[in-house]
Amino acid sequence: MATELVIVRLNAVLFLAYGLGFVFLPEAMSRLVTGSAPTAVSALIDMRATYGGLSVAVGGLLFLLASNRGVVRQGLAGVVLLMAGMAGGRLYGIVVDGAPNAVMYWYLAFEVAMALIALWALMRARSSG
Repeated sequence: MATELVIVRLNAVLFLAYGLGFVFLPEAMSRLVTGSAPTAVSALIDMRATYGGLSVAVGGLLFLLASNRGVVRQGLAGVVLLMAGMAGGRLYGIVVDGAPNAVMYWYLAFEVAMALIALWALMRARSSG
């Protein structure tokens, strides 16, 4: 159970930190991730909401799931789905849009690795009872 908790809590912390970064510093975070920042006010507002608020909420949800041993497996399943979905969307973007910066490849590698680690932990937890 300790491994499962670490995986879910680690992802909770990462989503929370990433989200807070985009809520409070959307331009700086955007430049860090993509190399540019949106200039329209509505784009910044949407970035605060979508990248920021949604990521904070996902982090909070993962923390809730990690706080109850009875639902840690659901937290792992959530991590698998979140990371696989992000990796799938990112990979599609790389194929369709081409020429990503290095950060996109690092994110893709992390997302795939985390999805596989969480899937391994989920399968191990299910087989052990």
